[in-house]
Order: sequence, then C-alpha cells, then structure tokens
Amino acid sequence: MTLTRIGAAFRSFKHNECYVFVDDKYVVLNYAPGAKKHEILKGPLHIVAGFAMLARTPFEHGIDCAFETQHNEAFIFSGNHCALITYGPHVPHHQHHPARILAGPKKIATMFTCLHGTAFEHGIDAAIRTLDKRVLLFKGNAYALMDYHSNRVLANHYIRTGFKTLVGTVFENGIDAAFKSDKKDEAYIFKNQYYACINIDQGHPIGGHLLGGRVKRIHDDWSNLTGILNP
Repeated sequence: MTLTRIGAAFRSFKHNECYVFVDDKYVVLNYAPGAKKHEILKGPLHIVAGFAMLARTPFEHGIDCAFETQHNEAFIFSGNHCALITYGPHVPHHQHHPARILAGPKKIATMFTCLHGTAFEHGIDAAIRTLDKRVLLFKGNAYALMDYHSNRVLANHYIRTGFKTLVGTVFENGIDAAFKSDKKDEAYIFKNQYYACINIDQGHPIGGHLLGGRVKRIHDDWSNLTGILNP
C-alpha cells in the first residue's frame, strides 16, 4: 500500500518536538533521538483547526515546505506562495501564544527576492535551517544555501555533489520534507515511505554522512505517523 507523502515539517520551540504536515492535516510529534519516534502529542488535526489564520489562504489545504526561525516563528510554503507565521505550544491559538501571520502570504520571489529567476520561486520541496539565519532549500535534485535575513543565495549544488552519502538512495533526486533536529548538526529527511537522519555542517552548503548507516522506512521508527500517512 502506498503511503501519502509527508508534505512539510518544522521543529517546535519545545525540545524534541516537531510539526509534521500531510495534505490538509498535521500532528505534533515527539521525535526524541534514540527511541521509537511514535508519540503523537497532538492531532491529527486539520490545518485550519490549529492554525485558523490560514483559512482561505494557499496553505489551507496543504503545506509543501517549512522551516522554523526563532521566537516561535516559521516560514511556510505552498506552491509559489510563502508566509511567515508565529505559533504557540501545541495549541497554536493558545491565548498566551496566539498563532498569526506576520508576513504574507506573498509570492516566494517577492518575500525572497534572491530567489527570483530560480527554480525555487515556483515552489520549494523541503528546507533545513542550519546556522543562525541560514537555510538549505531543496527543489528536485538541487538545493541552495540561503541567508534569509540578508536575502542572499550563498551557494547552489546538486544533492549528489553536496550530499554524496545520499547518492544511490531515494534522496539523490529529491527530498519531500525535512527538519533540523535539536541535536547539533543533525537533520531528518523524508521521501515517499523512507526517512534518514543526516549530518549537516552548520552554516555550510556541503552535507555530511548518513547517520545510522542506512535509509529506513518511516513505519520502522515513526509508526504512529502511519495514521496520518495512510488514513
């Protein structure tokens, strides 16, 4: 049976927690390293049930890519649109941490003018925040290192040249979703029914080795995600 793909993910401000988006739903997940990553802390919920401000926006029915910044903020992407949002603990519309749109929705090339004329202005598959205000953006078999504060593209690479450990894996030609772990220099990547934990060089465009030695099936270690991936 074919699983629905993970659309996007980003790390929560709470330790070892992340948001995972699939179609028009999301969950909050405990991904504590070294343990089965199966504890669903909240959800599945419809995106607009937790993020009411996204109703009647391009993000209502799905999020393609996301990455957290700081101060409970994240950039989210759908098609060629993006927005900067703020969110709170578990219940994003919590009265003390109200979820709201801080900027956008805007065309990607309007929000990040450095991406104008590139493949990324039409949509981004996945992103990994690396160091401070730098983020790796993935599109198909290529990726770029962008400083989202200074609005500059610092480097461009193909996955096969920048992440040589992914050559010969399902990730060589693309990544569906990704997020930076709380553990330094580590990130999780997802493609179809597979996932991997990879080493990333903080602030640099070249990736490191494949942690754990191999690509694994999402069902192996993220078993409770099958409820949202295969409803």
